[in-house]
Amino acid sequence: MITDELRLLPAQAAQVIRRHPVPDRGPSVPDARLSVLAVLLHCAPLRGEAFVAFQVLQRRGLPGEYFLDPGHVDDAVALLDEIDVSGAECAATFGPNWRSVVGHAVDAASVLHEGFAVPTWTTGVVGSHRRLGAWACARDAACEAGRLESWYRAQDAAWERQYMDDATVRVDERVRSDVATAVRDAAAALAVADLAGTGDLTSAHLDTLLEPWRTGVGRLSDRYCAATG
Repeated sequence: MITDELRLLPAQAAQVIRRHPVPDRGPSVPDARLSVLAVLLHCAPLRGEAFVAFQVLQRRGLPGEYFLDPGHVDDAVALLDEIDVSGAECAATFGPNWRSVVGHAVDAASVLHEGFAVPTWTTGVVGSHRRLGAWACARDAACEAGRLESWYRAQDAAWERQYMDDATVRVDERVRSDVATAVRDAAAALAVADLAGTGDLTSAHLDTLLEPWRTGVGRLSDRYCAATG
């Protein structure tokens, strides 16, 4: 689960930034900001590993959201040098079910990025009252367990807003919204799977959140196999 490539990904990103420093802003350099996530994506052998590492770094205080001003680059590089993406870091970032969360994040990024150009998905995911109720129960369970931040981070690792929304699924907004919801709902369920049976959260709620992703992956795979012969 924690490969050497993932564990050392922040350090590799730091090396790239040192080799290619951000130039001072001037008339010929209108935007001198740096995206740490873009560097992680450049270095990561698996796209989803970059999203996992980014959430670990954000929990540890990575300056900024997506872009760093030149004045914060040294602080960011120092943090990249300091952190290994270890099991302990992932547990602190995503909670006790971090293995399932990280596996889902890596799988989702691969499935949605590697050639599934023809959209096919379950419909009506976003507006489903059953789904919304299950999501609310999962959120309440995470909150009561003191794991709300890690619950949201699990979802962000599975569907990284800036990069996944715009760069991965280039279809109409409704399909993209359904796909994003299915991916994030699955992460939301996996992150609190151990809490089923506590409070109002049941295994049926978890199945409700997981079903669209599982069904959608099957349909995507069938369509892809048919399209490629």
